[in-house]
Amino acid sequence: MSDSPPNGTIERPMRFSKMAISIVGSSLLLLGACEKPSSQALASPPPAEQNRASQPTSGLQFKQRQVAFLNRIRDADPQRQVIDRAMLNEQNELGLILDRSVELNRIPDLMRTMLTQMADEFPGQDLTVIAYTPSNPPQKVGTAYLNSRTKEMNYVPEC
Repeated sequence: MSDSPPNGTIERPMRFSKMAISIVGSSLLLLGACEKPSSQALASPPPAEQNRASQPTSGLQFKQRQVAFLNRIRDADPQRQVIDRAMLNEQNELGLILDRSVELNRIPDLMRTMLTQMADEFPGQDLTVIAYTPSNPPQKVGTAYLNSRTKEMNYVPEC
């Protein structure tokens, strides 16, 4: 007799992993829509607020927005099925240490989702998201960029 598990046992975690990635990605996309009151969507902000929104916020308020953004990422994946760790550095680059179960071909979609969420939270800024393996030390898997002026997103995998 073979010691290997039956095929159904191997396929179930793979299907669950794909489903978890889809759920987390969808949750993150919907997150921005759920956070904004409907009254804001109907009225445009005054010109002074529009100018402020297009410029990076400084100091304590900016740090608070970063913390709130990271908490939303963590809340969207409480079991850490996709993202083991998320952090923002001083240049507002998002670093994600991904779970071992995340398939490499799913990373570009995850990165696009994260860039979209970051663009909503930090408008008018060029953005970067870097994905890492959960190894010690973490190894870079790929980097995604958003040009705030052209809204162009690029993903560059590591070789």
